[in-house]
Amino acid sequence: MVKYVSSADADVGNRIKARRKELKMTQKQLADVAGCTFQQIQKYEVGHTRISVSIFLKICECLRTPPGYFLDRLMLCEQEETDCENLEERLLAIFRSIQNSKVKAKILNLVEAIVSDSEDLI
Repeated sequence: MVKYVSSADADVGNRIKARRKELKMTQKQLADVAGCTFQQIQKYEVGHTRISVSIFLKICECLRTPPGYFLDRLMLCEQEETDCENLEERLLAIFRSIQNSKVKAKILNLVEAIVSDSEDLI
């Protein structure tokens, strides 16, 4: 059975692994303190299994790291998505407020040209 685990789980797992290695700790040592097996730690670190809150908090304590350290990127991504949505809403509102259809057509052509140029750069 294949489980779906999000990129958020993988990101948290990668940060746990990096911090564990920073402290020169083995998966077994971390597992002993967290109250699970080293195989579970392996699964957490690669993002194959979600971490329960209770084990996550034990891992944070063992790694001497606040939970926010592992979650800050996720919060930043959420903020970026919200900012992007706000920009899209503003852009759409401004575009809709334009009365002149020729101006709207020129703006549309400009945006299409920008998108086309940026795709050529990739």
